[in-house]
Formats: sequence, structure tokens, C-alpha cells
Amino acid sequence: MAVRDASDDPLAGLSADELLRVLGHEIGNLVTIVSGYGQMLRDHWEFLPDDRRLDIVGRMNRQVDQLRVLIDNFQHLRWLTGPNKDLQALGPTTDIGNLLEALADDLVPLADDHPLEIAVEADLPRVVADRASVQHVLMNLVVNATKFSPADAPIDIAVRHDGDAVSISVTDHGVGIPPDQRDRIFEKFVRLQDGGVGVGLGLFICRALVEAMGGHIRADEGADGGARMSFTLPVAK
Repeated sequence: MAVRDASDDPLAGLSADELLRVLGHEIGNLVTIVSGYGQMLRDHWEFLPDDRRLDIVGRMNRQVDQLRVLIDNFQHLRWLTGPNKDLQALGPTTDIGNLLEALADDLVPLADDHPLEIAVEADLPRVVADRASVQHVLMNLVVNATKFSPADAPIDIAVRHDGDAVSISVTDHGVGIPPDQRDRIFEKFVRLQDGGVGVGLGLFICRALVEAMGGHIRADEGADGGARMSFTLPVAK
């Protein structure tokens, strides 16, 4: 998995208005794809076998999921440029196991045709976390994993106690990320090549959200190869 150089990226240093134009362009691309599939169904419905119809509908749903994540990224980018970026001063603490169980139904569609395997360690301590931020981070990590995994390969989510934190990892079974690029992928406008739609903000925003909750995020290699993205959330005192 190769990484594009941020210093050569034409998006670097764009103003807010210019970024909005980029967003409009990316949304337009996705809408064009969905519209094309819709037209195919409309014009050829009676000639298409049932399995082909289901395949096209599935492709449309995947594009809508990509659109959802893309818009969510830009909404979080606006928050990151605001005056209050500290999520550690949250109210109630969170049972991360229950949170993952509640989020599973939202993550499964994003995993597309990849089985989503979730392993949660028993008796985890409560953590300091913002539900919406955890959901957004996991959405981005799962979508990235699907882009670089072979067809039907599982995506593994593991949650375990790690000292004074709880660690959550998302592992794919793709080609992995070169060791010298694993820190850079969390920089603004750095994109994994052949990653489809996106402007290089997803992992940057993930890092900012995790750090705002008092945690850390990193990339390394999974036990069987592929990329493993892990982030921590601090245990509640």
C-alpha cells in the first residue's frame, strides 16, 4: 500500500471555500455513480436477473455509505478548526463493550462484503469517551480496511484492556502499510494510493478526535499481515 506525499498534494493549504469546492466535487462524483446505477435499473429492469439487480443495489448502497463518511469528515473538520477541541471533560464515562455492541449494526453495512469479526475482552473498565467521536473513528477505520482487503476477507475489530487505557484495533488482510509511512498517514491531506474517494482527511480527523479524548492512534502490521489501526481511550479514574 503506497502513500502519496502531502507536500506534493494540490489540496494542501487550501482555504475553507476551496475545500468546500473539493467537497462538492467529491459529492458530485458519488452522485454521478449512484445516478448511473439508478438509470441502469430503470432502463433495463425487466431484462436484469434478480442477482444482478441485487448487485447493483448493493453498489448504490456502498456509494451512499462513502458519501456519509465523506460528509461526516468535513463536519468534523469544521469542529477541529473551532475554539473547543477538548473532549476529555466529558460527563458520564462509557462502557466500551456496550458501545461497540450498539455500534455494530452501523459498522456492518460499511464493511460491505467483508465479514466483520468483533472480539471484546471481558470485564473491561469504563473509559472516558465521546460516543459520536468513537463511532466516527471506527467508521473511517472500517471503510479504509474494506478498500485494501481482498474480496470476502474478514475485518477484525478487537477491544482489550491495556494498562491505563482500553485499546481498540481494526485489522485488515491487505498488503499493509510500509513502516516508514505509518506515522505520515495521519497527517492532513496524505492519502493512501488506490484508496478510492477521499481527500486525505479521514485519518487526520481520527487522530485529532482520539487525542481530544486523551488517547493515541497508531498504525502497524497485523499478526497475519495487512494493516492494523489501533487507538486507545483512557480508563476512567
